[in-house]
Amino acid sequence: LKHTASAPDFANPSRHAMRSAAHLFSFQARRLAEKVKAPLWEGVWSNVQQRYGPDKFPSYKEFLRSSTDVYRYLQAELLAAENTRHLQDLCTEELWPVISATGADYEKVRRHFGATECNIHWEYTEAYVCSLSPPEDPDPADAESGMSVIAGARLFSVMHMSFAPENVRHSIDDVIFKSAWDPETGVTQWKIAFIGGPVAPVE
Repeated sequence: LKHTASAPDFANPSRHAMRSAAHLFSFQARRLAEKVKAPLWEGVWSNVQQRYGPDKFPSYKEFLRSSTDVYRYLQAELLAAENTRHLQDLCTEELWPVISATGADYEKVRRHFGATECNIHWEYTEAYVCSLSPPEDPDPADAESGMSVIAGARLFSVMHMSFAPENVRHSIDDVIFKSAWDPETGVTQWKIAFIGGPVAPVE
């Protein structure tokens, strides 16, 4: 939900066109790289699910489908909702202040364009696993709070806002989820621990 071109770029159509072309090339190259790696990640994910069982750990496709739904919902609500407290349960305690502040930042946008125009129209979103830390490898810093599992999705989206249909955006975001791990029941509740530009290596 950020503008990707500066005022000088629009004043120089040639420079703006070159930047746009370079951005689109980078977007498609990274997307292709994730497609190539996807079978490897699916294999790793399937091994973890087989180790703990489908009743304790979600399937590869289920995780990616849920990640896409949560990502789109969060983005849409941050842009359109006057009050974002209903999003708090989706985030870790550490991330919530950042999410809350982001929602407040869009108040001027909502006032300027009107709530009915603050909608995101998604052309598509493709999700790929980009990280996975199984429950037997907890972060030492979380030792006192028990075991946890961390999984990340990298999402490639093409969309535009209702108030700017001509401004089609190509975005890449990593969404890192974290859940407490119960030895008896497995994943308890996925919560967003990070959302933003790619943090895992892109080959």
